[in-house]
Formats: sequence, structure tokens, C-alpha cells
Amino acid sequence: MSKNDEEHRRRHLMKILHIPTGGLFSDGIGTFIYSYLEYMDLSEIEVTILATNKPLLEDKLKFQVLGVQIVEIERKKSSILAYMREFLELLKVGKYDVVHVHGSSALMSIELFIAKIMGVPVRIAHSHNTTCNHILLDRMLRPFFYTLYTQSWACGEKAGEWLFKDKRFKVIHNARDVEKYSFNPHLRRVFRTTHSLKENTLALGHVGRFNIQKNHTFLLDLMDEMKCKQKDVKLFLVGEGEKVEDVKRYVKERKLEDSIVFLNRYSDMQSFISAMDIMLLPSLYEGLPLVAIEWQINGIQSILSTTISDECIFTNSIQQLPIDNVSTWIKKAIEDFSYINRLEKSRENIDLAQKSNYDIRIEAKKLEHEYKKLIGE
Repeated sequence: MSKNDEEHRRRHLMKILHIPTGGLFSDGIGTFIYSYLEYMDLSEIEVTILATNKPLLEDKLKFQVLGVQIVEIERKKSSILAYMREFLELLKVGKYDVVHVHGSSALMSIELFIAKIMGVPVRIAHSHNTTCNHILLDRMLRPFFYTLYTQSWACGEKAGEWLFKDKRFKVIHNARDVEKYSFNPHLRRVFRTTHSLKENTLALGHVGRFNIQKNHTFLLDLMDEMKCKQKDVKLFLVGEGEKVEDVKRYVKERKLEDSIVFLNRYSDMQSFISAMDIMLLPSLYEGLPLVAIEWQINGIQSILSTTISDECIFTNSIQQLPIDNVSTWIKKAIEDFSYINRLEKSRENIDLAQKSNYDIRIEAKKLEHEYKKLIGE
């Protein structure tokens, strides 16, 4: 292809700018964006991601392999005007057809307002949670926020109702790769051998960013009490975050070092989930957790807090319990400690995932079509 042909092709590509307002990380919204882009035809779309933090090289590279450009402009409270100026300049140069803003509050108004004054035709506000960290500011900005977007999307009904109230919104499912998360007995054996887990060792798993929302102190309380009832038990924690050192300190103070394993950025989720016996998610709040979809695809028994929207449940592999008493979680975990036919259960759950719009291969094509429809292609 000649240089002129390439320039002509680029001029006619649909240009989309994704903005995860909380920053670009390997979990949560970052995972959602990557999962969809991985299964879209990017030969017809030019995608840029605005990282409002300093993402790790590993996180940037996986997007760049897809042909996605990463632009870094830090969104700090101390320099919000500088951020706005740089963002305005990005829009001026980029000439985007779509600005897709991901967050959980009316603080998305910053990007949506600038996109509006710069004439971006499609401005999407995408709600990914059922509450936020800046309640007062969110409340103040709501009337203004509602005038800025052209499309309102959410990961689920509860997340949509939280941000858009009685206004209309579209649900974009937190779909996953059903093959990537299916149960694999060989990978289970390898992981358990590597980590010296006996057949009768109860392996509990948790995946989540180390922050207040994920409620790691509940898991430590659970392990403290569980050691007295189930001697051969291990808790594996996957994730990173600002509270990881605090959690490690608490583990040491409670003398739980032999019972809790930190796996940090563990990338082979199929091996990890397959090797576990029960998954735990005692979050204080959630929108629609991606991990709950992955766990059901794998067929593993899981316990989630009742604060999490039950929209994520499409199988009988998940139980919900309140987080006011660790004893009920322990009782349930011990009751569920039986190696069911996970392979059969995983196959059954994959079928249910596809019927419930959680197969990324199908949902990514729907999103691609939706973008094209919005810009009139």
C-alpha cells in the first residue's frame, strides 16, 4: 500500500477515544476495554486510549499489540486545569468520532464537557459501578452531567440506575472469553503441585484490586477463624493496589503468613481458577464484577457479598451472603468443599453464559456494530 493510500485509509477509519477516568490498569475497566477490543475488527477502527495515570509497561504493551495507541495525561486534583488543556489539545489533533468515557460518577463531566465544546459527535458516558468515592461532588455535578453525553451505557441495570436514575440507558455486558476461563483439570494439577497443595487442601481464591472496596480485612478475619475449624486451608490473593502493603502487614500481625499467598499480577487466570476449590468476593460494593462471570464459566463454587448486584449471576454456582458475619461464610465454604465434576459444570455454565450475553466473541461484534450505527456508517 502506498503512502497516499495509507493516508486515505486512515482518514476514513472510525476514530474512537476510550477514557478510563480512574486510570488504565490490568483489572476492572482496563480489562473490559481490552476484552472487547481483542475481538473487534480494528482494521476499520482507529482506537486511542487516554491513560489518566502512568500505566505499567506490561499494560500498555498488550494494547499496543492490538494496534491501539496509548496517550498519557495524568488526571491529578492538583493540576486539573493542566489536564483539561492537554485533553482539549488531544481532541483538537485527534478529531475523534466517538469519545467513550468510563467511570462511575458525574465526574466524567470533565471529559464529556470538553468533548462537547470540541464538537465530538458521539459522547458516551459508561457507568461501571453502583456508587463512587466522591458522593458530594457527584451530586453537585449531576444536573450538568446529564446535558453532556449523547449515549448513556452501563455494565448492568443497577449501575445504570445509580448514575442515570430514571433516564434511559443501554447495558453493555461484561462479557468474557468462555474458552479462556473454562475449567482445565491438567492446569489444576500443575498449579496445585507447584504450590504444594494436597488433594484435601481447601484452596480459597480471591481476585481484586487491593483497595477499601474489595474488603480484604473480611478475608483476613475469615482466615483467622477458619484456621481453627479447617486446618488444611490456604487463601490465594490475586491483585495489586494501594492497600497491598497494609494487607501484608495485617497478615504478618495475625500470624497468617503460612495460610495466605499473594500472587500479585498473576496472568494465567484459567490455571488459577481451575486450581481453586472456592472463590470469595466480599466487596462492599460492585457494579457487575468481571471475575464473577469468569468464575461461573469455570464452574467453581463462589460466594459473593449481598452488596453485589445479583445481575452477575446466571448459574447456580454462586451463593450470596451478607458480610456482617464471617462464620456464615466459613460454614458455607466448608459445606461446598467437594470436588464436583467441574468439567461438566463448566460446559453447562458456558452454555448459560452464551445465552445470557456473556460470550465476548458475540458481544464484541454487537459493540462494533453499535459504534458504526452511532456515527451513521
